[in-house]
Formats: sequence, structure tokens, C-alpha cells
Amino acid sequence: MRVLTRAAVEGGKLLVVLWLVSILVFLALRLTPGDPAVLLLGPQAGRTDAAGTLARLRQEMGLDRSWFEQYGIWISNVIRGDFGESSRSGVSVVELVVGALPSTLWLILLTVLVSVPLSILIGMWAAYREGSWLANVVRGGTTVAIAVPAVWLGLILIIVFSVMLGWLPSGGYVSPLVDPVRFLRYMALPIVTLSVFLTGILTRFVYTEASDVFRQDYMRTALAMGISTRRRVFAYATRNAVLPMITVVGVQAGAMIGGAVLVEAVFGLGGLGQLLLSSVLNRDYLVVQGAVLLTTTFVLLIGYVADILYRLVDPRIGR
Repeated sequence: MRVLTRAAVEGGKLLVVLWLVSILVFLALRLTPGDPAVLLLGPQAGRTDAAGTLARLRQEMGLDRSWFEQYGIWISNVIRGDFGESSRSGVSVVELVVGALPSTLWLILLTVLVSVPLSILIGMWAAYREGSWLANVVRGGTTVAIAVPAVWLGLILIIVFSVMLGWLPSGGYVSPLVDPVRFLRYMALPIVTLSVFLTGILTRFVYTEASDVFRQDYMRTALAMGISTRRRVFAYATRNAVLPMITVVGVQAGAMIGGAVLVEAVFGLGGLGQLLLSSVLNRDYLVVQGAVLLTTTFVLLIGYVADILYRLVDPRIGR
């Protein structure tokens, strides 16, 4: 009963957050300068005889209604599972999102797979050698990694590895099911770009947690009992320092979707980030609203699953 009650409460919170996000993205788009009908009509919108065409187009797009009516129609359709169609291409929003999602998911998944082991090794080592000059270098390096803008780093990597050395392509995407080797070549630089930031965040977290663990009484007791360094570090310290990392990885994996918008634009991956960026520039309201809502749902579910995994791994949580 307690599990069902908690699940119901968390589900209610998720619905409230999605509702608030739907309102915010709806208002943000309407407050942004620019008329979608004018953008869609193009140069013809400036002609003197285009007033009637523009009015009909605004009526077809529902722009002649009040904001309250527009939101009511849109959210009622979403509840029924209809996210609408793109005003630019006529393709359904769900189809566009599903088509753009694979490259974004691969980028985030591979970034996590690279960053998590690397941050655990570096963070644990720095905590074990706390006070040494190399540990200070690691702490300073994580600060730099967190502060470096992803766009700037991506451009530098393109200049060095694509333009100067010619080792890797500067942009593009190929499905791993089509050509795994080309897929890795295209994804290498984007993964490095995102991994620098994520590794900095996770290394700082592991270092802080591990430093606290190494100061615990049971670690000093293990040392006094003559337990080997390897066992103390890997069997005791690492397990206790890394467990809380599950939730952090879940939160950061969801947050990386925002960072992927810029990275995908730099490397031309054609993912969810590029879809959102082009839709915002074209004032394609339904695509932006639907993509943001679906992305928010995905992010919230990742955090929810990470929280459940953390509670399963460490039953003490939630007692």
C-alpha cells in the first residue's frame, strides 16, 4: 500500500510539472516576436494583395483566436494523444520527434558510458590522494571542465581534429545499424564535447563523497585491522561513494538534453536539439510545444527511474 501511495503521489507531481511546463512553453512562444503566418507565407506576405491570404492562413493555424482558446484546444488534443502537425512540413509532431530522437539518445547514452567510469576512477583516486598536488590538479581541472562552454569546445575540436589534422568528420550522422564505424567517427567529437562537462560534474561529486567516506570511522578501523588498500578502496570506499551517484547521473542525463541542443547544432547531428532550434526560429508552435512536452516527460521519467534504482540498491533510503 505504501508503494502504491508513493507511486500515486509521484505520478501526480509529474502531471503537475508537465502542466506547468505546457503553460510556460506556450506563453514563451507567444511572447516571442514574429508572426508564424508571416514566416510561413514568406516574401509574399509583404505584397499589398496578400492581406486576405494572410488572414486565411492565420485562421487555419488558429492564430486568430485568443491565447486562452489556443491553449485549451492544444492541451485538450494533447490529452487525447494528438500533438498536431508541423505548420512548415505538415508532418505530425510525434513523427518528427521520433525521427530526431535516436541521434540525441545515442549522444547522451554514449556520453554517460564514457563519463561515469572515468569520473569514478579520477574522483576516487583524487580523494585517496587528497592533499597531493595531483589531487589539487584534478579539483582545478573539474572546475575548468564545468566552466568551459560546450559550443566553444566543440568548435575547437572541429578546428583541431577535422580541419587541421583531418582525423574525424566535422559533422553529420549515420545510424549504427547502417555503419557502426562511421557512426563512431561522427559521434566521437560530440561525445567528447559533452563528456568534458559531465565528467567534471561527476568527478567533483565522487571526489566529495569519497573524501567524506575516507574520513569515516569504519575506514580507519579497516586500516587498523590490516585490511589491504585495494579492498578498502574498492570494496568499502568506492561502493559507498558511488551509490548516491545513481541519482546524480539520472538528473544530469536528463539535463544533458539541453546541452545537446547546442552540440547537435555545432556538429549537425540532426537530433532533437536541431529540431527544436529550427522550429523555434520558424515559429512552428506545435512542434516546439510538443517536443518540449515530450522531452520534459522523458527527463522526468529518467529522474524517477534513477530514484527508484537508488532505493532498490540502497534499501536504507526511504525507511
